[in-house]
Amino acid sequence: MKTSPRPTHVALDPGEARHLDRLAQKVEECTMALEQARGALGEAAGRIAAGYERGGPAAVAAQVGWSRQHVSTLAAAHRRRQGNGQKDAA
Repeated sequence: MKTSPRPTHVALDPGEARHLDRLAQKVEECTMALEQARGALGEAAGRIAAGYERGGPAAVAAQVGWSRQHVSTLAAAHRRRQGNGQKDAA
């Protein structure tokens, strides 16, 4: 009994291919928007946490659901950027 090999690739209907292409493009756009939003959230979290002497990172971490250590790192990076900006302006 001999069987023919199963096809490993078929041609999609043009409408189905366009539909999948549109959805893939939408996923790519949403992924880029999500990355931009995450970056903005990280910058805001660092800036806000850096504005408090003590307790800022803990409060920000509790608000956004991140670890206090992560927010402390963001705050330190913000302070470093601010320090570099002040030196450049002088």
